[in-house]
Amino acid sequence: MDFGMLSTFADPHARHAILIHLPIVFGLLGIIPCLVFAATGFKSKAARVVCIVWFLMASAGAVLAANSGEEAEELVEHSGLTAVEEEALEEHEELGEGGWMWPLIPAVLIAVTAVPKKQIRFAAGSLAVVASVGVAVWVAQTAHLGGKLVYVYGLGVPDRGTAVDGVLPSRGQGSGYEEDDDDD
Repeated sequence: MDFGMLSTFADPHARHAILIHLPIVFGLLGIIPCLVFAATGFKSKAARVVCIVWFLMASAGAVLAANSGEEAEELVEHSGLTAVEEEALEEHEELGEGGWMWPLIPAVLIAVTAVPKKQIRFAAGSLAVVASVGVAVWVAQTAHLGGKLVYVYGLGVPDRGTAVDGVLPSRGQGSGYEEDDDDD
């Protein structure tokens, strides 16, 4: 039985490439719901809940991405890495391993805004906005290093001409996106 796209999850590299989008989306864009919450004076219960859930999703996504990255790393480590590749992989791994903790900081600070005292609410909310920027920076740096591993060093990608899902591209087979010079 062919499950199509679900069979992609069998490959650790492809699984990691899919799962990293959770912390990227929720971590990088977390500043948006924080700013919306700030615009309410940190009073809106609905915005508070959205923000907390948002950063919990970023944290859960980071756990999934890190776990899938561990499996992908094991396959890459045995492929004869150069010192530069090994250093980049180690730096990416270090950022990713503890990354689940960073989104919890704004989540906790946002939860503190439920305290009815105005000074506490504004202090915690303001710190949460700053922390959400920190989360975005962490995500961007981790993602940049991961992209460098793939797109600069070519780690974790199949060699050209390698069978994908049991199908080898035939010589001269196009991508299906060729330009049509016909003006019709």
